[in-house]
Amino acid sequence: MKITAWGWYWLVVLAAIAIPETYWGFVNGRNTISSVIWSLERLDVAHPLDFAEWTPLHWAIAIVLWLLFLWLSFHIPFGWLGG
Repeated sequence: MKITAWGWYWLVVLAAIAIPETYWGFVNGRNTISSVIWSLERLDVAHPLDFAEWTPLHWAIAIVLWLLFLWLSFHIPFGWLGG
């Protein structure tokens, strides 16, 4: 199997996310992507599901991320929804 230039690109992108996330997940969870997003949103990490206190920014970020994961859940294993 030959990997194309785009294949290498996506492998590098995934590695650039997965390697630091895994490292910081074990070493210091405050440096993970989710912790950085939560700090930008000023989300109370002790009560992340307190939806009554969510601002429109919280909802916008959550909806975008939910849609991304929904798309990836079909696209990566089955090749559906594009490409």
